[in-house]
Amino acid sequence: MKLDYQKIQTYNQMFARWKEELFPKAEYAHGNECCFAFAHLLAKKAKEEGMVPLKIWCLKSKGKDWVEVNFPAENEQGFEPQKWAGYHVALALDLPIYQDSPKTERLVFDPVVFKEVVREKDWITALNTVPEYITYSGCKFGQAGLSDTSFYGGSGYWLDKNPKIDLDKHALLHIKSIDLKTKEQNLLGSPLSVLARREMRQKALPISKEKSVEL
Repeated sequence: MKLDYQKIQTYNQMFARWKEELFPKAEYAHGNECCFAFAHLLAKKAKEEGMVPLKIWCLKSKGKDWVEVNFPAENEQGFEPQKWAGYHVALALDLPIYQDSPKTERLVFDPVVFKEVVREKDWITALNTVPEYITYSGCKFGQAGLSDTSFYGGSGYWLDKNPKIDLDKHALLHIKSIDLKTKEQNLLGSPLSVLARREMRQKALPISKEKSVEL
């Protein structure tokens, strides 16, 4: 099946809008330990817009006791590692991405790592991990999230008991604590968007040739 560029572009535009509305200072682009906060607020936004959000969790990278991503950097290695102790989490949504098909794929909306929306498999690759270190949870908001006292992600907020204050406020407090004076990281591009743009150009190529002949 061929990718539907317009669908994927719509998701990227939606992701960009959410980030602008929720995180206008681009806090996610600076080094932080707040993935749970970004994932929580994005998941809440998705639910408010009629979607069914999930959380995707990476518990560690291969051969390590932490999660590690290599961001592009202008140094001898060509990359700079970013590490997170314990886990990394992001919003996931099951959405259709193919032409003339309702078939869905799990897409990850991770502003801390990627500039645009990515497929689950690309997210797993970027985190240098394998499916056995990936798990999922639902999301609870408002009173349901606050009253969930179960351990290990009962509310889908983080892998621990919930904080004793409103989860939205807790998330915002952590995001506000990010040091915006640090250099913004070079976030990763989306392989899904690259493929979709390539298919769009290939589809448009014959039309361009016909127009050039007419001229």
